[in-house]
Amino acid sequence: MTEQRSRILVVDDDVDILELLKYNLGKEGFRVKTLDDSTSTIRVAEKFQPDLVILDIMMPEINGFELCEQLRNIPSFEDTYIFFLTARPENTFQETALNLGGDDYIEKLTGLRLLLYKVNSVLKKKYVIKKRFQELQVGDLSIDRKSNSVFFKNERVVVSEGEFEILFFLVQNRDRKLSLDNLIYNIWGTELHPFHNTVKLYIGNLQRKIFPNIIKVTCNDEYSLGI
Repeated sequence: MTEQRSRILVVDDDVDILELLKYNLGKEGFRVKTLDDSTSTIRVAEKFQPDLVILDIMMPEINGFELCEQLRNIPSFEDTYIFFLTARPENTFQETALNLGGDDYIEKLTGLRLLLYKVNSVLKKKYVIKKRFQELQVGDLSIDRKSNSVFFKNERVVVSEGEFEILFFLVQNRDRKLSLDNLIYNIWGTELHPFHNTVKLYIGNLQRKIFPNIIKVTCNDEYSLGI
């Protein structure tokens, strides 16, 4: 029996980007449909039923923010992954993208490898990357992405940006054991990321600030949430 291939819809007014993504995502085994006309996105998406949508932001007629909001208002796309791939690095753009229902925000300058890695992570390896969920709760631990706040037993824990991102990713993937490379590539990407020792320092800080087993470390150097 042939395994059903995951479907990806890419919307961008740059035809060169579309061709590049269609070729590389197709090479990874995905079914890919591309659109350079954002006005037909909803109609095509409803027919194609993608597992993941990749949106540019700055497009004529209907921009990526509007498309994301429209898709999230359709029940069949409530759980569909939406990644933004854009040349706009501003924090305000990223915040808006996530607030409107985007799951991740990837800068085009970061490179194609990061996008391919994250697409494979969520569609093949079934990792969870859903930054649109602003608040996460597990046991006595709660995380608020809007304010980058962490609370444990109702006490606020002051964490760095790197420590927050590690904790957020581990909470969403709390049933998985993750290597250091899994953490680095899924959080920071393959082009720009902290060194391994820096990530280990972040983990050590979280264990010290919250409690020693908040992050479990196996003998094989794998990491998982300890709650």
